[in-house]
Amino acid sequence: MPSLAKEREKPNKMAETMIMAELYYKLMTLARFLISSDVLSRARSTLTLTGREAHHLTRVRRLGPGSLVELIDGSGVVAKAKIIQVNRTEVGLHIVEVSEQQNDCLPISLIVALLKGDRMGWMIQKATELGVQTICPVITQHTVVKVDVERTGGHLVRWKEIAGQALKQCKGNFVPTIYPVVRLEEALEKVSYARAKILLWESEKKCSLFSAWRDQGNNTPVAVIAGPEGGLSREEILACKGAGFFTATMGRRTLRSETAAIGAVAALAAMITCKRLQGTASALLPGT
Repeated sequence: MPSLAKEREKPNKMAETMIMAELYYKLMTLARFLISSDVLSRARSTLTLTGREAHHLTRVRRLGPGSLVELIDGSGVVAKAKIIQVNRTEVGLHIVEVSEQQNDCLPISLIVALLKGDRMGWMIQKATELGVQTICPVITQHTVVKVDVERTGGHLVRWKEIAGQALKQCKGNFVPTIYPVVRLEEALEKVSYARAKILLWESEKKCSLFSAWRDQGNNTPVAVIAGPEGGLSREEILACKGAGFFTATMGRRTLRSETAAIGAVAALAAMITCKRLQGTASALLPGT
């Protein structure tokens, strides 16, 4: 039988292993900071980080001179840089190398009715993490949020900030394009290029999300519509169908708009990834 001393050694060794693994992860994973494409393109060997990102670097991450970081512009440019100077409001950086990455967004366009409060920001955050290519917020007849389409510029700025922060966290290279708020009819025109179009509809009882995509040849790009809490009107449903959208159900339960949107995007992301890796989505599609 093993001695009591040896038994006591096991937790200690496990704790040491976990500590070493955490240190290794921190060393191998550089902190990421978002910077505008203009600033990054103009920089030659040095640049200055200011504002929110400088505060995050110094106050939150507590990095100092000599530390390496990654700078991203959300358009595929990634720069590795070394911190050379830090003060209260600015961080001086020396650029070590710059590379251009492939677009890592998935060919998914999300049209979603405006949501109340923080729910819109949460939805944009999760959609960015999942890798959608475009997000188009829309006003519909039953949209709960009452806003003037012409006065949503402040919302757009905030949504883009949320998407940028989400991009840093998920280690992505391309931030999704977030369009200004428009009417549903205009949004349908924006995704006319899509080769598969899916409308999440609570009244659909027979056609699942999987079937709706399969019936359109498992093609990409894919456009997905998630309506408001009160649902789309009859006229809007007909307009979507007239634009080539297939209706689909997300199951028997009634979902919040943001839950339906993110659930559909996650499912499509998994199927598209499977198709890319295996050359077919049949492993995930029932009945094929």
